This record gives sequence, structure tokens and C-alpha cells, in this order.
Amino acid sequence: MIVRAYIDDFDEIVVVLSQMVHSVKKEDFKVFLNDEEIDIQGIDKIIPHSDNPAEAETRGYEICEQKGKIRFVLKEGHFNYHRKPYRKPVFVIGEMNDWQISPEWEMTYSKLRNRYELIKDLKEIKIGQKFKFAEGASQRLWYPPGFGNDIVITEYFDRETAFANMIKIITSKKLLPNLKYKVVYKLEHIWARPREILTRSEFFYPDELGMKYEPYGTYFKLWAPTAYKVKVKIFDESENFRFEKEMVRSENGTWNIYLTGDLKHHYYLYEVWHYNYDEDEGFIVYEVPDPYSKASSSNSQKSFIFDPADTLIEGWQQDEFVKTIEKQQDAIIYEMHVRDFTIDKTSGVDEKFRGKFLGLCQKSLYKEKFSTGLLHLKELGITHIHLLPISDFGSVDDKNPDKKYNWGYDPVLYQCPEYWYSTKSGGIEALKELRTMIKTLHQNDIGVVMDVVFNHTYHIKGEKFSIFDKIVPGYFYRIDDYGDYSNATGCGNEIATEKPMVRKFILDTIIYWTEEFHIDGFRFDLMGLIDALTMRMIAKEVRKRNPNALIYGEGWVMGDSLCLLEERTTIESTAHQGYSIGLFNDRIRDSIRGDLDGFKTGYMHGNLSDVERLKQGINAAIDDFAKEPDECVNYVSCHDNLTLFDKAQKTMVGEDIFWIDRACRLANAIILTSQGIAFLHGGVELNRSKGGHPNTYNAGDSINKIDWSLKEKFYDTFKFYCDLIKLRREHMAFRMRSSGEIRKYLKFLPAPDGVVAFLISYPYDAWKRIIVAYNPFKEKKSVTLPEGIWKIKANDGVIFSEENELEAIGSFEIAPISLFIAYQK
Repeated sequence: MIVRAYIDDFDEIVVVLSQMVHSVKKEDFKVFLNDEEIDIQGIDKIIPHSDNPAEAETRGYEICEQKGKIRFVLKEGHFNYHRKPYRKPVFVIGEMNDWQISPEWEMTYSKLRNRYELIKDLKEIKIGQKFKFAEGASQRLWYPPGFGNDIVITEYFDRETAFANMIKIITSKKLLPNLKYKVVYKLEHIWARPREILTRSEFFYPDELGMKYEPYGTYFKLWAPTAYKVKVKIFDESENFRFEKEMVRSENGTWNIYLTGDLKHHYYLYEVWHYNYDEDEGFIVYEVPDPYSKASSSNSQKSFIFDPADTLIEGWQQDEFVKTIEKQQDAIIYEMHVRDFTIDKTSGVDEKFRGKFLGLCQKSLYKEKFSTGLLHLKELGITHIHLLPISDFGSVDDKNPDKKYNWGYDPVLYQCPEYWYSTKSGGIEALKELRTMIKTLHQNDIGVVMDVVFNHTYHIKGEKFSIFDKIVPGYFYRIDDYGDYSNATGCGNEIATEKPMVRKFILDTIIYWTEEFHIDGFRFDLMGLIDALTMRMIAKEVRKRNPNALIYGEGWVMGDSLCLLEERTTIESTAHQGYSIGLFNDRIRDSIRGDLDGFKTGYMHGNLSDVERLKQGINAAIDDFAKEPDECVNYVSCHDNLTLFDKAQKTMVGEDIFWIDRACRLANAIILTSQGIAFLHGGVELNRSKGGHPNTYNAGDSINKIDWSLKEKFYDTFKFYCDLIKLRREHMAFRMRSSGEIRKYLKFLPAPDGVVAFLISYPYDAWKRIIVAYNPFKEKKSVTLPEGIWKIKANDGVIFSEENELEAIGSFEIAPISLFIAYQK
């Protein structure tokens, strides 16, 4: 039975069968366009590549899917081979000239697979040929213990006798993705769907897509190479249908049309016709907004036609990216949800602006004494505010903003602002209000980081908010040979970031926000599912426009994905290294707090089980997943999971609030005195609680809001954060410029059991020597000071002003559960 048929090239159709077959014959297959049979030039089995490492590790080698190609594997320990990785090169040598002069193929160490391996193309593999592993150079070879026996090639992969369930058909006539081809196998038939053919250069369109308004007419351009027909439908200012026009098929899979007349403030949709590949006849027709929509009607229903000049605000041309940092590790990032920050009446923000972009523009107070909102950020001293998604998402109701709540990780229109955060649903007011917010933050030297979601979409296939699938079915997603959507995100789909027009859309979107809204950086949700080439191109393009832009994201190794693990931007790969792409450091997070939502404790509780991982994080993970400090985002809490205060309450049951507060201070004191990028969860400086709820993405305002009365209650904690942030920003010693500097100038010191202490001797700082120590225990600990007189800058939960600094010689007592800093000029 035929399961699927795909058009993968201009002369290639791949057929997927439900059962494995041993042999196939050309006469078993037929291909038709309408009623015309297309000649088949040839057929071949597609042999699936074996990527099972166990077999290779057992034998020491594996014959790959083609004769003449072999994979050699050396896994430390398997051959009783004792040495440290990376120290010496490993070679595979063959039995030529009685081993006197041997071909050498150097193996490389794969951190991903924790082994040395080599894949080598050979002109010929001979049965009985012998190979050995060796260390050494070209003239002198020696064999480590456990390598007395040669590896003997006893078999090779024979394609002729292999079983397969995928068949490649080569046609004599050129195939096109917008035509419907019938594939017949024996007595059954199926319709071939366009697949890899769409990745060919002939279907890459490099230029501008979407709507372009002019007073005398409007251009529309859509990429839909598989469509049978496309129309543009125009609606008036009240969203009533006016007329429709059929678009013209154009170059590289695009459709375009120019409509004369002034269509400002009208709405439009595309009507896209597709062949029904599940039936012998008929079409599937979708009405869909433009994926390149810059504005829309309420709740993502229709795309909006407007003049970009109308969205400019006073002084926007003079607005610039923030210039408060030189390198990415200079950033102190504060993560916040727009609505959470000002929605509560304690924020002091005008009621009509609460939870809105404009709420972040007001100078507001709690009890006419404590700064909130914008003034609070300014007082705190962070360099950037990281906003949870502010582009269009589908899980809230713009017209009824109090009806539903969501963080926004369910994207719909990627280049359109989210109207939930605007005072007006639909149109261009949201664009102006977003610019006003960004400009205001820039005027206060605060950069804006935009949280973007390019790993999945809210809906797929024919669902309400499915945009991509309604325009080019299947192309924008990773889909297996059986038609199932890959789901490593857990959200039902994965965006295929590696495909050319998907990559273009992502780059176009990022560049748009950078150029048109002066966004200072981007945080990538589930970045571990975005291919590394796309991430490197993003970093390059953004920093062309803003050299100081922040680029970072979640580098988690997610579940099974059709994107190869080594091609993803993950904490287990090296693909991101050298491009100033930051990855969240879950290792330091877990070493400090324990687990995310459970009862496991960490260093902040006095648990010393993961101190070495803690030290790695203090060093910006340069001996772990980072090559340079700007690749490590150190943090202990974020919007996901229990807040830091809730985690401390859960794991410190019965403790006085004094000690819980102290433990939380210590946790982020470690983050703010470690090398790398510092990241704070919004509200942590106020001991923010979400009532013990670990996943509040849709839990509503009552749980997610910032309660500004906490600032009065925990003002000393807030002041501690302010002073420590100021200290970090004043002293480059806490954010050294390279891994080489960290290795040279940061040294860990002997300390009492459980105290972690280190000395920074950074020659480019006003403080020539700095001692930092952490005491996670409820009793004092004495730390030995190197020679000389030391000024005590921090202890007992306080950062001392210069006039209150004590002096110490020889040793000093660190207060219970406290950060200690001392320095010499």
C-alpha cells in the first residue's frame, strides 16, 4: 500500500510504502499528469541511513549506507583506553605495506556523542582488510593498551539485497509543484505532494513580500508556489467585503497584483486554492491573512493596509539603539510580561494604560513614595528589559482584554504587534504606542529585548490561526515521511527553520523589528530547535544594524526532532560558538536552587552536591558549553516554573522569612558576581510570588501581576539589588572580555567547607584585586584574606557605601547566608 508520494526534485518522486520490499521493478509504477502518462526513466530503493551508535561502538566500525564509506568509532573506556579527551590526536590506520607507511585519518572528538569518530570515503573496502586505532604522528605510530587486535572488515552494506519502503522514481518529464501528479503502484494510486522541490533555488524569492501601500495604488505579493489559484479580497474600513481580484503567478513561486486607487485603512485577505491531494478531484480553498502583515484587524482576522509614514511618532527619527554596553556580557537583563508589570492598581499607572505598552511610559509611584514601572526600572539600574512576546499571538481577545490571559507563546502574525497591549484593537495605533514605549525606555537608557517564537506556531493545517499551512501546506514545518508533524516542541509542530523560504521569513521578521522598531535584542524561545546556520545568519544581520544587539535563547536539547541534533543551536553542541549567541545556563541555575518545582535543594540552601557546576557557571561556563563569556546567560529563575521566592518557601518550610529572603538574595548575588550575562526574573528584587503555581502561562492577573506593595515590605532587598547591579556595572572585573582573561585573572581560593571563594586580579579595573565569597549556611564562616589591607564592600546582606566600608587584614567573618566582597585598589 502507498502511504505517501512526494515531489522532491524536477524529475524525482519519492514513494513511501507501508511495507518493506526486497526488490522493485520499473513496470510496477506509473506516473500521470491528468490522463497523460509520464515516462519513468528509472527507479531505485532509498536505503535509510543507520544512525545507531551501539552497533558501531560494539564493532569499532560501521559500514554506512553506501559501499565505499565507513564510520570508525573510538569510545573512551570501551577499549580499556585510559586518557583525557582532546590531548592527543587519534588515527585510524590501514594494513598497507605491512603497516610501514600507513594512511592516517584523524578522528575528532564529538562532545555530542562523547566519543571519537571518523566518517571516511574509501575508493574500495575490501573484505578482510584490517584497521587499527593509533596515537601519534606520520612517522611514528604506537598503540595504546587494549589495541592488540586488528579490526577486520568482515562485511559491507549491499544495496542490492537490502529491504526498503521508500522508492525513488526518476521521470523523463520536468515536474512542477503547482501541478497534480498521480502515482500508481501496482493496483493502487496516490497523489504526489510537493516537498523538497520547494527548497530548490528556482523557488527561492529573495525580494520583498507582503503589502506595499502607495496613495495611488497598493502592491500585493505572496509566496505560494504550490497554489492552483490565488485571489486578494478587499474589505472596507468597517471590514465589509468590497471586491476581489485574481492574482498573477510570477517568478520563483510568487503571486502578485497591483490594485489602483487609495486603499488606505482597508483590510485584505488572500484566498488560496490548493489541490485536494486526498481525493481524486476538487480543491481546498482557504481565506488567510498575509504572513507579512505589519498590522491587522482585531484578533488576527484580516491584514490592514496603511501608510507606514502614519505610524511614526514625534522624535522617532532621532531614536537610537541603546549604547550602554560594549559587549553582550555587559548586559543585565530584566525579564517581564508587559501586562504583569503595570496591571495592578498598586502600580499607580492610569487605569486606561495599565497592562499596556503605554503603561511602561508613565512615571508612577506606590503610596507616592515607592517608584513603580518605568521609574522602578531606572532606579534598579538594569541595562535591558526582556519582554515576553509582544508580537501578535492567538490566545487572548484583543476586544475583551480582561477575558483571557496568556504569556504569548502561541504566535500568529509575526510582524504585527499584539493589540492586547494597545489601547485600541486593530489598525496602526498599536504600532505608534509600541514605538512610544521603546522610545521612552531608550530615553531612560534601557534597551528592549523582544522574545520571539520561531520554533512552533499556534495552529497548523486548516485550524483557525494556521497561516503558513493554508498558504504552502506542509512547507513551513518538519514533517516525516508518513505525513506526521514533528513535535519536539510539545506544541504539535516544529517550524522547519532550515528551509530557505522559512529562513528568509525569520530573517525578514527579525530585520523588520530591528530596523523599524529599534529593538535592541532578541531572545529565542526553544532556540535548541532552530538550526545553527539560521541563528548565525540572524546574529550577523542584526549586528550589521546594531553591533551591540543581544542575541540569546533557550538551548535545550528537546525531544525527537527531524532536525539533526548536531545542526541545532543547543547547549550540547558547539555550533553557536564564536558568534556571540548566548545560551541560558541551566547548570548554574540548578546548582543554586536545586530542581525547578520540587523539593530538591541547591547551594542557596547549603546543599554542596553541585559546587563544581556552580564554579563552572561563575566562570561563564567557558569549560562547559561556552567558548566565550558572551555565550553564557547565568540565571536562577525566569517566567517558567516556580519563582525564586516560591521555590525558597517550598524548600525552607518552617524557616523565618528573614532566612528565606537571605537565601534568595544570595542566589542572585551569585548571578550578579559571576562572569557572563546576568539575567533576572522581573519581580525577584521584590520577592515576587505566584502563590506556588509553577506554570502560570494562562493563570490570569491575580497570580501573575506585580504587587507593588511588596516593594515597601522588602525595600531592603530591593536596595540590595540596586547596589549590587550598580557595583557590577561599575566594575568590568565582573564581566571580563574573553575566556582567556577569565582563565588568567579569576582563581578559586581555599575556603572553609561549603564556602565558595575566588580572587579576581583584573588589571583593567579600578579595583586591582577583588575577593568574592558566598556563605550558604546559617552560621558565620571565616575566610582567609591574602596579604594586605582589604576594604569590605559587601557582607550581611548589604552592599556598603564607600564611607561605611570596613577594613580587614588576615581574615574576616562572612555573615550567615551572605555575599562577601572585599577589594584592594
